[in-house]
Amino acid sequence: MMISQDTHEAERRKAEWNQARFAERKSLEDLGYQIIELAGHLNAANYRFLRLIAEWDRRKGWGGDGATQSCAHWLNWKCGIDMGAAREKVRTANALANLPKIAAAMERGELSYAKVRALTRVACPNTENTLLDYAIHGTAAHVERIVRDFRRCKEAEELSRDAQQQANRKLTWFHDEDGMLVIKARLPPEAGQIFIKAIEAAQEEIPAAEISAEMMGWTPPGLRHHCAN
Repeated sequence: MMISQDTHEAERRKAEWNQARFAERKSLEDLGYQIIELAGHLNAANYRFLRLIAEWDRRKGWGGDGATQSCAHWLNWKCGIDMGAAREKVRTANALANLPKIAAAMERGELSYAKVRALTRVACPNTENTLLDYAIHGTAAHVERIVRDFRRCKEAEELSRDAQQQANRKLTWFHDEDGMLVIKARLPPEAGQIFIKAIEAAQEEIPAAEISAEMMGWTPPGLRHHCAN
C-alpha cells in the first residue's frame, strides 16, 4: 500500500513537472514569435525611414540652412546617428530606388536593414532576383559573405577587362592624299581621355592658317580634269 501511494505521488509530480515544462516551452515559443513579429515591423519601419531619407536627400531638405554639408551630416546632427552609419543609410536609401524587388521585400518586413545595406553594395537590376533569393533564405552573415565574394569576382572581372584593353590598344596614323593627317586609335577609356585632351590642347595652340580668296578657288591639279568634265 505504501509503495502504491509513493508511485502515485511520483506520477503526480512528474505530470505537474511535464505540465510546467510544456507551459514554459509554450511561453518561450510565444515570446519568440513576438520577437520575430516585432522584427518584421521594425524592418518595415526601417524601410519607411530609408524612403523618407531618400526623399529628403533628393529634395535637398537638409541644405536649407546653408550650413549643413550633406544629408548624412543632417542625420548626424538631428537624429543622433553616427556619421559612418548616416552615410550608409543615405547610400542605401538612394540605391533602393533602382531595386524595387528588394525594396518591396523590406517594406513587407522580410528583409532587415543589415541585409539590405549589404545587398545594395553590389545589386543591380540584372542580379536583383538572385541576390534577393539568397537574402530571403540566408542569414545576415551569409549575405555579407556572398556580397564580399561577388565584389571580388567583379574586381577580378574588371582587372581582366583592363588587361584585355591594354593588350588590344592601338594607335596608327598616316597622311591622306591631300596631305591631311589621319589618326586611328583604340585606347582604354582613361588613356583615351588623356589623348583627346592632348589633341584638343594642341589644336588650340596651333593658329588657324590664313586662307586667301585665291586659295578658296584653287583646285588641285590632279582634280582639274575631273572637275572640267
